[in-house]
Amino acid sequence: MFWYTFLGYFLFTYLTYGVQASVEGYISPSDNKKFLSVLIKSLSGDNVDLSGIYNGVIGLKLLNEQIGSEIAKKNCEYIQKSFKDDEDPEIIFHVFTAWSKLGCSGKIHKEDTLKFLRNVLTKEKSSLSDLRFSVEALKAVGENAPNPAKISQLLQSKLKEDDSLQSLGHALHASVHLGSHGKFALDRVEDIVVQLDEVNGKLLQWEGGLSTTSLLLTGLLNLEGIKPLTQIQADKIANYLLTRKTVQTSKGIVVLLEAIKALTSSSVSPVSIGVIGKPSVSIEKPELKVRVSDLLGSPLKPVPGPVVAVSATRVVDDVVVLSKKPLSAGSGPTEFTLPLLLDPDHYQIVLSAGSHTVNLHVRVLGPVNIKSFEIGLADVDGTSGTQLTKLDFPNKLTKGLQADSSHLLISKFSLSRSVHQTFLRLHSPKKEIIFIAEVDSNKLYKIEVNINSEFTYSGVFDMELILGDPVMSNPIKWNLGKIDINLGKTEPELKSTKGPKPEIKHLFRQAEKRPSTTVSLLFSILTAAPLLLLLILWLKIGLNFSNFSVISLPFHLGFGSILCLFLCFWLKLDMFTTCAWLIPLGIFTFLSGHKVLSKIANSKKSEKKD
Repeated sequence: MFWYTFLGYFLFTYLTYGVQASVEGYISPSDNKKFLSVLIKSLSGDNVDLSGIYNGVIGLKLLNEQIGSEIAKKNCEYIQKSFKDDEDPEIIFHVFTAWSKLGCSGKIHKEDTLKFLRNVLTKEKSSLSDLRFSVEALKAVGENAPNPAKISQLLQSKLKEDDSLQSLGHALHASVHLGSHGKFALDRVEDIVVQLDEVNGKLLQWEGGLSTTSLLLTGLLNLEGIKPLTQIQADKIANYLLTRKTVQTSKGIVVLLEAIKALTSSSVSPVSIGVIGKPSVSIEKPELKVRVSDLLGSPLKPVPGPVVAVSATRVVDDVVVLSKKPLSAGSGPTEFTLPLLLDPDHYQIVLSAGSHTVNLHVRVLGPVNIKSFEIGLADVDGTSGTQLTKLDFPNKLTKGLQADSSHLLISKFSLSRSVHQTFLRLHSPKKEIIFIAEVDSNKLYKIEVNINSEFTYSGVFDMELILGDPVMSNPIKWNLGKIDINLGKTEPELKSTKGPKPEIKHLFRQAEKRPSTTVSLLFSILTAAPLLLLLILWLKIGLNFSNFSVISLPFHLGFGSILCLFLCFWLKLDMFTTCAWLIPLGIFTFLSGHKVLSKIANSKKSEKKD
């Protein structure tokens, strides 16, 4: 048993070795049109800046679009007016590149600017991004980086301090321009690739989103002499990039196109296989048009191999209905045609182009014909026979049906093939009821409607037969005629809800009765009694001012201020204002009181010693 299992595993591994998946999406003409409008706006809009001009120019070049002479002239003038020599290296790189790509006359770079860039490449405090853009800015004006060995040492020392993904990306881009001194970047490739994050088993990206992924991807694919990614990894990264086609800024468009361009021109260029238009064909037009291209929609060079439909499986029962059928060339270099002479249904098709495969879900549509149709009335108790009238599509009843509470509405029909949706719709201006047909073992559809239980009021209804299906090319909505239902009760007219609402009158609670003047006066006297008692005692006992000192004056002022504040609160202030004043007064009174108590305690200690 072990050997049979081992042999089966070996054969499966051997047969599937080298087979790669593919991607279905690509940068379509509609995507290019959307990108183009954003990029042109960055060159001719009101909020033009130096980085926006760079992104607009590079984006148009990536789309192989020409820049109008008027737009180019306008942006050249803006660059010349706005560019300053003390800009940071990234802005300088953007300016030098945009100036060159726009074909502006003269030179934008000055010796002072180049000297500034050379100084950046010698300073240990320069960041990795400054080192990268300084090297690339010098390269943009045809000048090689001075002292590549020194720059290489600076890059490596900076990576020891900060080896984040952004820093690694800048180091990769700078190392490409250092010749043999940039080979240190090769030692970082494995560390970068292993940090790829997988999403749902289908996407690969680096943490940081599109900008970080594009920075690292373009940097890796610019390295010479290595193959940093496998084909499966490249396909999954391509799937991620294609999910970001919704970017709305010129910078986002540029980083997306740069990443896709780098992937497309690499040795692991993903193959995009997908259906042109809707993933459905009809029996009348069975040709399924398939597109096989790179991520930019261009023909593959070289073509990875013949395009073949490996299999087509009916979804409902997993029956293989087609096997190893080559596709014929279509009208364009990326178009291929597969005739699907199959019965209407859902199919799973496996397509291959060389070692690249893709699974496509396709529908084959076909018409449905009504073979027979009958409709009529029958008694609920079965005392009289059923009277059904035969109809041919698309005719309708010449005379409407007359029904009451003792009748059943019966409809029977058969179709050329079964469908998912079969409805009988009865509707009037006031009501609509839909009934579902049931199919028996002989594939005969039947609908029975009990008039007494389904309807409450009399009325005249239109009858419609509705047939639909996901693989039905001719959905049917057939007007059968009218049925007059008489139940002896007429549906009451609904009152209109339009117009002004009745006025809402509020009843406020009446004020409570206040106590009498005598009670209020007595309560005030009782409240003031402690203060009166204090004054009486002071008059009788007397006041001792002998121990009063100046140091206790702040305490008494603070305490008196608090009492005055309470009086103001009672007369005028609200609680929030009172608390705002009480906090500083309370702190002042507490500290001054603590000072007075400390002095009294110290004086008592000195008296005891004496």
